[in-house]
Amino acid sequence: MRIAYISFEYPPDTAVGGIATYVYQVSKMMKSRGHDVEVFCGSPTRTVSETFEGILVHRVLTDTGKFPKDVLSIFQKKHEEHAFDLIESPEYSGDGYEIKKRFPSLPMVVKLHTPAAFILALDNSYSSKKISLYRKGRHMLGGLLKGEIREGYWKKGVWRNKATDIDYLTTALADQIHTPSTSLGDIVSKKWAISRSHILNVPYPFVPAEEFLKIPICATQTKNVTFIGRLEIRKGLIELAKAIPYVCEAVPDVKFKFVGKPVHSIIPGMSMDEYIKKQLVGYESRLEFTQATPKDIPSILSNTDVCVFPSIWENFPNVCLESMSAGRGIVGSNQGGMKDMLEYPKAGLLVNPLNSRAIAEAIICLLNDAELRTKLGEAARQKVLQAYNKEVIGSLMEKCYSDLL
Repeated sequence: MRIAYISFEYPPDTAVGGIATYVYQVSKMMKSRGHDVEVFCGSPTRTVSETFEGILVHRVLTDTGKFPKDVLSIFQKKHEEHAFDLIESPEYSGDGYEIKKRFPSLPMVVKLHTPAAFILALDNSYSSKKISLYRKGRHMLGGLLKGEIREGYWKKGVWRNKATDIDYLTTALADQIHTPSTSLGDIVSKKWAISRSHILNVPYPFVPAEEFLKIPICATQTKNVTFIGRLEIRKGLIELAKAIPYVCEAVPDVKFKFVGKPVHSIIPGMSMDEYIKKQLVGYESRLEFTQATPKDIPSILSNTDVCVFPSIWENFPNVCLESMSAGRGIVGSNQGGMKDMLEYPKAGLLVNPLNSRAIAEAIICLLNDAELRTKLGEAARQKVLQAYNKEVIGSLMEKCYSDLL
C-alpha cells in the first residue's frame, strides 16, 4: 500500500506532543512491513523534502492553524505524480481536512487522539468555580443576542458547536475512524453521534527503548513517587496535591518528584508548580520540580518506586507505556486509556482521579508492599511487549486499511 500520513507534528521540527510520537512510530512500522510511506508535516523554520530515518518526509513552513491549507499544494503535487492509496490524519486541528475535500474519493483514516473540545471541556469543568458570574452571564447573553441558546462552556461535558469544530468536521469526512482507547471511542461516538461500530479500536504501537527494558524489575526502596508529564489541570494534579499530605503522614520519608513543564492551574495567572507549592506549605522538603529530555526518563524511572498518573482523563499516554516498560509500580487513572493498559492482566492500581484519598491509599499501598510492586511491574512489562508490539499492531492496521480499500 502507498500511505500518506498527514500530521503537523513530526520529529524533530514539530515533536511537540503525543501525535508526533505516534506518527513517527507508525510510519516507521508500516515502512518496515513493506509499505510505501510518506509523511507530510509542519515546520517552524523550513520547507523541504528529505529522507529522515528511512522515511520520505515533506516539511512545510507553517504553523498549526494554517497547516491544513498550506500542506495541500505539496501533497497534490506528490499525489498526482504517484497516487496514494490512502491518507491518515489526526482529528486534532483537522490536518487532513483540506486534502480530503480536494480529493474526496481518496480514502481517509482519521486517528483519534483527543478532540480539542474535550480537552477544553475537561479544563473548564474543573475550573468552573474560578469563572466569575459576570463572565458566565456575558457568554449566555452573547448567545441570546445572536439568536442562540448557549450551554455553559464551564459545565462538565459541554463541547464546541460541531458545525464550526474542525476536529469534528475532519472526523465526519473520514472513511474509517480509529481510536487508541476504548474510552475515547465511546466518548466520541456519544458526543458526535457517530455509530460506535464505525470507530475501530486500534491501540498505538509502542516499541520500548532498550534503556527501559534494562531497568531491573526489583523491590527498590527509594521511597520516590514520580509524576511525568505537563503540569496541567487535566493531568489530575489538583487532587494529587490534596493526596500528598496523607501519603507523607503514612510514609514519613516519601518524596514526590514532578517532571514536566508547568502550565496553567485553576487560579488565573498561577502556574501549576506554584499552585502545588502554595497548597503544600510545610511539605516543601518532600517536593521536587524538574524538567527533563526524553533521554533522561529511563534514569528517572530507575530511581522511582511508584509512578502516579491520576489524569482526569487521558487517551493512551505514552508516559504510562514507558513506565510499564521500566517495570515500575503504577497508580493510574481509571478514566481513559490507562484502564485498557493496566486493568487486564492487572499491571497497576487504577483509581478514581477525582478522589484524593483513593489516590493516596493506592500510593501508600505500593510504597509499603515491595512484593506487589514487583509483581505488577513484571505484568506491566509483559503487557507492553506482548500487546503493543509492531507485529500485533502492524497486522491490525494492515487489516483495517485493507478492509477500507
